Amino acid sequence: MQRLGETMADELDHVLFLARHGVLLAWGRVRRSELGEGVISAAIAVLVMAFLGAAMWVAFNGTMHSAQSKVDSNVNSIGSGGGNGATGGNAGGTGLP
Repeated sequence: MQRLGETMADELDHVLFLARHGVLLAWGRVRRSELGEGVISAAIAVLVMAFLGAAMWVAFNGTMHSAQSKVDSNVNSIGSGGGNGATGGNAGGTGLP
């Protein structure tokens, strides 16, 4: 009976050794297969941020161009004597005639 217990313990040790060894080998394969994942993810994040920055620049540039043309037209209307400050309008003033 003691010999049977020893052989079962030996077989259990052997099975545990093989299982542990298999897990370690599988873990090594997983680590090797995912080796460049961080670099790829970082590159994708950089590209996304670059496209967002370009879209924001286009929107900002269009808004500033529109605002600049409105400011230029208002300044030109003030400078041309088209209205005095008391008449109001878009160029400022009190709004009273």
